[in-house]
Amino acid sequence: MDEPVTPHEARAALDTIERSRLRVIDEVDVPWWYWWGLALGWIALGVIADVGSNWLTTVATIAFGAAHAAVTPRVISGRNASRNLSVRAALAPPHLGRIVIGALVGLGALTVGLALLARADGADHPVTIASVLVAVIIVLGGPLLLSSARQRAAGAAVAR
Repeated sequence: MDEPVTPHEARAALDTIERSRLRVIDEVDVPWWYWWGLALGWIALGVIADVGSNWLTTVATIAFGAAHAAVTPRVISGRNASRNLSVRAALAPPHLGRIVIGALVGLGALTVGLALLARADGADHPVTIASVLVAVIIVLGGPLLLSSARQRAAGAAVAR
């Protein structure tokens, strides 16, 4: 370099880098099909629990859990939401996988609670009713959860 970089030029370069970093963080996402697949699987398990036998419910739950466990590690990292971009782990929201899994555990507890309330109220298919309500929360709330995680990651990136 023949000429020294002025403080203004250095600040402009750093600002450009930060804007680019925030644009990449904004690309972090979980594919739409994950939320819909999870919601439909949740409803299917609810229906099976209401109308199927105990062994069928057990087999379906294990199959659903195994399928989810096979897909989830790559999908919920948020790093490969698009074919055009693969985000480095340092830019993805920290602990995104734990946030999603924690939310799923909470939704499982909510499903049980709603099913017990529906059964106490005399509903014919309480688990199906509870599963449909939770499936709506999954489809609508999943992207909101990711948006919140992205905002927190962007805030953390700016704070650096």
